Amino acid sequence: MVTLAVAAHSVTLGVCLLSFPGWTLRLVGWDYSGPIFWPSQAGLFLIILGVAYSAASQSRAMAWLLVGSKGSACVFLMAHALWLDAPRLAILLACVDGSMGLAVAMLLWGAPTEERRDTGTGAPRSRPGGTPL
Repeated sequence: MVTLAVAAHSVTLGVCLLSFPGWTLRLVGWDYSGPIFWPSQAGLFLIILGVAYSAASQSRAMAWLLVGSKGSACVFLMAHALWLDAPRLAILLACVDGSMGLAVAMLLWGAPTEERRDTGTGAPRSRPGGTPL
């Protein structure tokens, strides 16, 4: 359920950036007056990521992709807010992304052994000794 909430967050933000790039950027504190290509492209990328995140509820590998992606977003936003040109609100946005990734990671680490198996690889699972399940 957490992974679907993260997916919905990314898709919603992506749709906003793709459909209303100037408004969305102003809402989070960016005074952007450049061409809309880059914010729109970021919106499309977020939609694609959100769709991929929805698969995380079925695949452990996709869930770890979500964790890595949110961790990367956290570092990126924090670095830009502290040392480059992002508004200070990006620190809060970094914390939100980091919290989402951490929540999914904690669920993955706490999952029972049977749920930890990645069934999304297409490889047959087997019992100890190599006999298929």
